[in-house]
Amino acid sequence: MDIEYIADLARISLSPDEKKIFGEQFSSILDYIEKLKEVKIDDVVLKGEEEGFENNLREDIPSKSFTVEEALRNAPSKFNNLFIVPKIIE
Repeated sequence: MDIEYIADLARISLSPDEKKIFGEQFSSILDYIEKLKEVKIDDVVLKGEEEGFENNLREDIPSKSFTVEEALRNAPSKFNNLFIVPKIIE
C-alpha cells in the first residue's frame, strides 16, 4: 500500500523522513502478518465456543449520551446532523 494514501486516510501529514520510517514499519508489520498465517490453529477452540460457555450480558440500561451538537463538534465535515466521510471502499 502507498504510505501517502494511508496517511491521507488517517488525516495526517508526513515528512519525507517519516514516510520512509512508516514505510519500513508498515512493511515489517505485513511481514509479521505473513508469519502468523503459518501458525496451525486447527485445534484451537475459540472463546465462546468451548463447552459449557454461557454468555453473561449486563442489563441494557439507558444512560446520558451526547447531544447531536456534542457528537458533531469535532467532525471535519458534517451536513444535516450527519458525519460526512470519504468513500474508502471502491
